[in-house]
Amino acid sequence: LKRCSSRFKDLAAPLVANAVSVTNEKWRDAAAKIGGRVGAKITGALERNEVLKTLDIGYSNIGSKGAAAIAEALRGNGVLTNLVLMSNNIGDEGAAALASALRVNGVLTNLNLGQNYNIGDEGAKALASALRVNGVLTSLDVGFNDLTEEAALGIVRVERQRNKLTSLALENCGIGPTGAAEIAEYVSGSGVLKNLDVRRNEISGDAAQQLATAVLASPSLELFGSVPLKDLRENTLDKLDLRQKGLSRCGKSVGVPEALVLAKLVEGSVVLATLNLRFNTIGDEGAAAIGKALEVNAVMITLDISDNDIGDEGAKALASALRVNAVLAKLNLDGHELDLPKLRGTDPVASLDLSCKRLGPASAIVIASLIAGNAVMTTLNLGVNYIRAEGAAAISEALRGNEVLTELDLSYN
Repeated sequence: LKRCSSRFKDLAAPLVANAVSVTNEKWRDAAAKIGGRVGAKITGALERNEVLKTLDIGYSNIGSKGAAAIAEALRGNGVLTNLVLMSNNIGDEGAAALASALRVNGVLTNLNLGQNYNIGDEGAKALASALRVNGVLTSLDVGFNDLTEEAALGIVRVERQRNKLTSLALENCGIGPTGAAEIAEYVSGSGVLKNLDVRRNEISGDAAQQLATAVLASPSLELFGSVPLKDLRENTLDKLDLRQKGLSRCGKSVGVPEALVLAKLVEGSVVLATLNLRFNTIGDEGAAAIGKALEVNAVMITLDISDNDIGDEGAKALASALRVNAVLAKLNLDGHELDLPKLRGTDPVASLDLSCKRLGPASAIVIASLIAGNAVMTTLNLGVNYIRAEGAAAISEALRGNEVLTELDLSYN
């Protein structure tokens, strides 16, 4: 048997070497067609690796012709498993060429076409059609392109039947309530999907709730947008920073669906003490959900949800939660961290100066709720802020039940 095995290896080795040689030659042809810095990058990768398994030429502006050259190489490729072509301006023509290659390629598992901005419905249709006959690809990113909701759903509908993708990114793909409901059905029926990204779409209201419910019930999902489902469920995080950092795609961008999911997981967390959601778009819906979670959460100490388009309704929900939550100590709604124990009176101070802190109506509504029951504070300065009429009205209402506060400055608001 050993002699047979050795003989088989001797026979197979030249065949494998020849296959690798042919594959690499196709990549050299692609490099020659693309030329420039990208062509040199492909050639360099071949020189460093006997077998090219990963190719990342994102942000290279190769265009549709470059994508066609890559597609041609993929047709005869038996090695490459990971291809990143994000931000390359490949358009529908380039996407169609890659889709055609996917029909015959039996190795590629990850394809990233995100942030090309000009892949439209035709390109999406070609990719969806290719998925029908491709049983290998497990990760697809078409986010930040020129897709309509219907085109994005075309991919989802194919995948509901195919059920192979473990990761699907449809960020900023024009998805609204109808699309969200259909994606929720897809999530409910998939037992393999681990990563779903539908951030920066127009999903709110009942559709957001339906999607959040499906995500939370999924036995396989581990990451929803930027929300680490698996880690939160397993209570391995005591801090979570989901701040949106700038306008680039690397930002977290937590919207209403993500906030609803996050809130439910916060509700049951026994270790998460710090949560930062600054510069996102959770709005009143997300703030209300987080407020509800705070009513039962007994471990969170610091929460930053500033710059999230939170209005009166969201602020009132948070204020209501803080009437029963005595654990949260720091809350940032407008860019300045409020010291909740001092406002509650549990860390008693007679005077508190919050002037010139850029506080808005949301902060004022929360402050009002807390000082209503404060039995020690006699002086409060809220001058030179932006609390507006809504905030002033909330403060006024709070004073009806407070007989201790004697000095209040609301000037320049």
